[in-house]
Amino acid sequence: MSAIDLSKLYQVDDQGSLYISPAIHDWSILEAHGIDTIIDLEGGFDDCIPTAPGRCLYVYFPIYDEELPDLRKLEAVSALGAHLVEGGHRVLSHCGMGFNRSALVAGRILHRLGMPGPNVVQRLRERRAGALFNQVFAEHLLSLP
Repeated sequence: MSAIDLSKLYQVDDQGSLYISPAIHDWSILEAHGIDTIIDLEGGFDDCIPTAPGRCLYVYFPIYDEELPDLRKLEAVSALGAHLVEGGHRVLSHCGMGFNRSALVAGRILHRLGMPGPNVVQRLRERRAGALFNQVFAEHLLSLP
């Protein structure tokens, strides 16, 4: 069994609206935090997501933890996440381990919300120890004005 707590959510904004995490297996953890939007960046659909209409927005955008994904799609997903955060929704960006892919998307959301790239990287690394060890993702976020 992995030493990583797979139920742990890491709040990356100051309002309690944006989180990153490793893989999720229990919706009740998200529900307890009021999370109603999931951006899933790993392969395979989460089977714990509620299917009742209006309960959850589930965005499936699987990407590799290697090179940057299609930047238009990344920007679109980030814009959607930022729009939802601004509208009072709580958003979770998650991947398998909660270090790189989830941090990349959450970082782009933070940037859309007005945080400069270097501050985004610093914030993510403060809130999630070990985040952004993928230098391609880190350099991309650092390059954002």
